[in-house]
Amino acid sequence: MDNTVTMPGADLTAIFDRMSAIGARPGEGVTRLAASAEDGTARAFFATWMAQGGARIVQDAVGNQFACFDWAGEGSPWIFAGSHLDTQPRGGRFDGTLGVLAAGCAALDLDAEVRAGRTRPTHNLAVVNWTNEEGARYQPSLTGSSVFSGALPLADALALVDGAGIPLGDALAAIGVDGKTGHIPPRPEAYVELHVEQGRTLTEANRRIGVIEGTWAARKMTVTWIGRAAHTGPTPMVDRRDALLAAAQGIAAFEAIIAANHPHLHRSAARLVVEPNSPNVVVERATVWFELRGLDVAELDRAGDAVLAAFSTAAACTGTRLEIAADALRPPAGMASHLMAVVGETARSCGFEPLIMRSVAGHDAVALQNSGIPSALIFIPSVGGVAHHPDELTHPEDVQAGLAVLTAVLRRLVQGGFHAA
Repeated sequence: MDNTVTMPGADLTAIFDRMSAIGARPGEGVTRLAASAEDGTARAFFATWMAQGGARIVQDAVGNQFACFDWAGEGSPWIFAGSHLDTQPRGGRFDGTLGVLAAGCAALDLDAEVRAGRTRPTHNLAVVNWTNEEGARYQPSLTGSSVFSGALPLADALALVDGAGIPLGDALAAIGVDGKTGHIPPRPEAYVELHVEQGRTLTEANRRIGVIEGTWAARKMTVTWIGRAAHTGPTPMVDRRDALLAAAQGIAAFEAIIAANHPHLHRSAARLVVEPNSPNVVVERATVWFELRGLDVAELDRAGDAVLAAFSTAAACTGTRLEIAADALRPPAGMASHLMAVVGETARSCGFEPLIMRSVAGHDAVALQNSGIPSALIFIPSVGGVAHHPDELTHPEDVQAGLAVLTAVLRRLVQGGFHAA
């Protein structure tokens, strides 16, 4: 990125439009997969924008970016705000990106206040872009925030491989993340994330601001059926061990079992990889990514165990072998109550009556909160609840409402206007 290019400062609409063009394709939304060339361009753009605004830019070994405003000086505590710039394939413009850019605009506005003597921080502030929140190219999701918070070892994260067998560490190196780290801020006293809701709850309640009290749990299973490749023509049916047939039976059983016995859980079989993926070869390997989300961990345990038994049945019926590549539970998060109170009070002072709600989706705030970093998650409405799709939209007036609340919250936090629970 040419550092001589003039950035639009704290104009959220202008900076958002420019960021949204990176990885965009007409009619296909935005694709900025983690550690891709497009992600590298977005990272450089973010760093240039923040540096021109006076921030000190550093990144850690997994590529998390920190735009640091060292207002209170060395040794002072930190407040973080941000989200992520990576997207889903053909995703929307708002998911994650808005949270990073809104935090950046809030920081620039606060920096102007600090310089003018109108705000006197006792805390430093970092605007953060977390690596691989989406988990589209590399699994698990929430990678960068999990490494920072200590839940995922750095070596394990860098060793993750994508569908082409490229390790995350190599992909990051290709876009300039070489493992060297600058003066990274320590664990913050608070983290705040603004995010679009990705649902319809706020719209149906006629509210503009949501304060998240907690999140759903998620059980994610990656399952592979292993058969034997064979010619689709002459191979007798009795001799076939068709992994795709096993996967189809497994998917159908998964849907039927959960719908009949756990209808309140959110369920999906969202990705399927078949090998060798030729129209003339019986499938030898079929891998499916399954997901269950709900409030009750015990119910997720029962539901997951039931479908794993059904997957074994599908393997037995098709002469294939079952492998469980991953079976992980992300526990529900209860967000920090003292930060919820700060957000609620601040929203009301800005003229918005907040709605206390839960998030079904996971966010970087969840990874941090579950690792002991007090976190707040603020939602603004999504039109029609559409997410992970090019039609994803949040109205400008709702964006401005979110920015106003976020800025006011950060102003209060950097001045020490909160107390730990």
